[in-house]
Amino acid sequence: MKKLAGLLTLLAAALTLDAQPALRLKTRPTRAGGARADAPQNSRTPGRSHWVIQFRGAPTLGQMSELGRRGVRVLGYVPDYALSVVAAQGTEWDGLDAQWVGQIAPQDKVSPVLRAQLHSGERSAAVVEFYTDVDANEVRQIATNLGLAIQENPDLIPNHLLVWGDSGQIAALAAWDEISYIFPASAELTAGTFVNGCAGALTNLGAVGQSVAAVDDGWDGPGKGSADLMYSFGKVTDKLSVDASKAEISRALAEWAKYVQLSFTLTNNSAGPRTLAILFASGEHGDRYPFDGPHGVLAHTFYPVPTNPEPIAGDMHFDNDESWKIGADVDVFSIALHEAGHALGLGHSDNPEAVMYPYYRMQTALQPDDIAAIRELYAARDELQAGNPAAPATPAPPASPQNPLILVIQTPPNSTTASSITLSGSFSGGTGAVSLSWISNQGFSGATQASPNWTSSAIPLNEGVNIITVTARDSLQNQVVQTVTVTRDQPATPSPAPPPAPAPAPGTPDSTAPSLTILSPATSTWSTSAGSVIVSGTASDNTGVTKVTWTASTGASGTAAGTTNWSTPPIPLYVGTTTIVIRASDAAGNTSWRSLVVTRN
Repeated sequence: MKKLAGLLTLLAAALTLDAQPALRLKTRPTRAGGARADAPQNSRTPGRSHWVIQFRGAPTLGQMSELGRRGVRVLGYVPDYALSVVAAQGTEWDGLDAQWVGQIAPQDKVSPVLRAQLHSGERSAAVVEFYTDVDANEVRQIATNLGLAIQENPDLIPNHLLVWGDSGQIAALAAWDEISYIFPASAELTAGTFVNGCAGALTNLGAVGQSVAAVDDGWDGPGKGSADLMYSFGKVTDKLSVDASKAEISRALAEWAKYVQLSFTLTNNSAGPRTLAILFASGEHGDRYPFDGPHGVLAHTFYPVPTNPEPIAGDMHFDNDESWKIGADVDVFSIALHEAGHALGLGHSDNPEAVMYPYYRMQTALQPDDIAAIRELYAARDELQAGNPAAPATPAPPASPQNPLILVIQTPPNSTTASSITLSGSFSGGTGAVSLSWISNQGFSGATQASPNWTSSAIPLNEGVNIITVTARDSLQNQVVQTVTVTRDQPATPSPAPPPAPAPAPGTPDSTAPSLTILSPATSTWSTSAGSVIVSGTASDNTGVTKVTWTASTGASGTAAGTTNWSTPPIPLYVGTTTIVIRASDAAGNTSWRSLVVTRN
């Protein structure tokens, strides 16, 4: 420890010389070396603690091997050139040619966005990120001992915990070694609305935590410049038409190029330099990060060079086993828009409204927080020309075909109570034969006989919002896409319940989740003076519900009686708030859940 103290003293003095790149922490991204904790932090596991080791350049294989020999476990990457590690007390750091070794100070573990929301005496919802080697039960115990209220949510990323607390409690939580970062919870998380989480983009040195805003300098290198990138398509999801999927992903890339000096050119060479290779795959697909099937990890992306080497740098992979849609649920555009941010060098945002927040949400465009973040890596549109006349001009868009393809859809009614709708329109131009196809966000699709004045009848509508995308494509693969939105309302008079969704054809994977309703208690928040509560409701599925289970934040759990009509046994309640989660499962492993919060007076 004496050697360690001496090393830290020397390194602290060196920091004042600004002789090294900064750790890109959101709290103090310009402070070289980050923040050093001079005193040990609180810990549930005395004898080991979490450190950051910053090297003079990218860590070498020899340095990584030496860390392993000393029993140091690498948990992730911290730009620039640093590793997040866990090590035993007394570990010696000399001989590693490290630029800086230290611990992240408690004040650097609290998001500036969250800090601005915390007012004296008021409680806010926050997501607690803890290190991946830490037992979640230890973090729960820390939070409970500090008086923080834990809100259960089965959709949380594995090393996240949702809590409610005031500024003093959040500050006390950050003083524990097990905690890596604390940031605001979104409205969807606190409401219990189903969400999918993004565990973060990948580097060859591990994942990057929430505390980092951006990874390295992007494709344009140091400073704010421009980048001309390629992108290619491998296998595309079979849940949607190929044209529609490619169009949505291309639209997501173009959204980023609206605001900064970026261009994207389609190529067939997926292994070429500066190429974002886009692939839908299942399970193991060759990159050491296999997908986990339906209702799991939706996608992962690799950061640009030099953090990742070519040809994997910038590649975007999507789990083909998910129920991909356009304009709803697992929306191709929204997920691709988020993953493209990672492919360009961005980390996760702390702003729940941002595209780059770690929990995906339906998006139609970048938010101000995303635009500001990407402009920290690349020059804004026209900025290079305005500030430097000698700078290269923005690449001109590809020339339009001499006979452009034009598609027109006659606008249908905004709403209807009918179960189907007829669309009609016209097309002109293009080269050679033109094909017409349509797909809806409800999973229906079909082809339309191509004629200059076309009609597509009996397009099914589900209750709620139906987004129908029509694609025209000519023999040279030029295509144009138009969409319409129709809301199917419930009929004014009661009608028989629609038949259950058809069972999947033999050999076709079942990806339909059960439908689940809680009937009693009648509201999602309920108060009682009783010592227990019975929860009951209904569930249905296209192949049948196999079981309905329940868990409570008190630690109790069990299986409900019945499936189509189900009821739990009396669930014990403690004085205070108990969150109960009900989950329905079918034989294929598809699940859905609902939650309620019960307060015992």
